[in-house]
Amino acid sequence: MSQRAFIALLVLLAVLVALSATPFPGALIGFLFGITIAFFVAGPVMLIGKLLENAGVPVSGEAALWMLGGLYALLVVFAAFQIWRRLQRQEPDQARSAGLRLALLIALPSIAWLSVNAMQDAWP
Repeated sequence: MSQRAFIALLVLLAVLVALSATPFPGALIGFLFGITIAFFVAGPVMLIGKLLENAGVPVSGEAALWMLGGLYALLVVFAAFQIWRRLQRQEPDQARSAGLRLALLIALPSIAWLSVNAMQDAWP
């Protein structure tokens, strides 16, 4: 990835984070985040929790949230490690790609939090 594309994509990501805090686009983004979480996170987590419960391992909702948060933190640490490793190998294009992944991983919770707050404020 070229440096110009990397900077342009970082600016677009910053614009998306800023739009998440506004009333209309933020509320729409929050609604879409809610649908995404309901279908792609909550469903599989509930199925895994039910399977663990049937196997005799009780898992509370709070424990499941901590496990998901830990997994997300590991993804962030792994992305940062990838950047460092690629910079050590003198691969700036791949390091920029990994940097963009890290920026996206950091921006997603911010976008979700801002957009859900905007959705609550915009709700009649």
